[in-house]
Amino acid sequence: MAIEFVKVQQPKTDLRKEEPPMVDVKVANPITYLKSWWKKIIGNEGMELRIRIKPLTAIAISLIVVTVAFGIGKFVLPFKIPFFEYSSKYEPSPTPDITYEAGFIGTMRVSGAKYFLFTSASESINLQVPERVDLSKLIGLRVFATGRFNSITNTLLVANAKDLEILAASPSPIPTTTPGPTSSATPEITPTPESTSSASPSPTP
Repeated sequence: MAIEFVKVQQPKTDLRKEEPPMVDVKVANPITYLKSWWKKIIGNEGMELRIRIKPLTAIAISLIVVTVAFGIGKFVLPFKIPFFEYSSKYEPSPTPDITYEAGFIGTMRVSGAKYFLFTSASESINLQVPERVDLSKLIGLRVFATGRFNSITNTLLVANAKDLEILAASPSPIPTTTPGPTSSATPEITPTPESTSSASPSPTP
């Protein structure tokens, strides 16, 4: 639609007027036309959105919104929601230590690449040592080993070669003295001397 800012008209001759104008010029305000044009554009533009939700769909959407709001949407929904990341504040409880310091005396044995310590109670203790510790020189010897013992896997973790001490081939008995009965002192009886009457001279008549 063309907008005329300047309109030139040739007036009709009015015989009632003595001197009619030759040309009639009218100049309109362009801002008024721009405002009117803008209102027409805004009035015809826009978007009309209509959504029809059925009851079952509304219930499903409500469940999803509530699930996400309570922070468990990550475990329920099979898809990821943009700009939403679930962060759990649950801290796992510390795992108890099942190992403790222990020491064992036994004979060193080897099977393949594993070393064992056979105790006097016919118990086999697995030995776990660092690679830098050479146990080949201790095979067949009686050893006292200390370290962290795991009772579930029956494994003794030896951290250093100093924790392995070579003992004598057979335990030497410690001499002990057996206390015997001691004789009690017998008291000696000392005889008491008897008093003797001294002979007194008889008077002479």
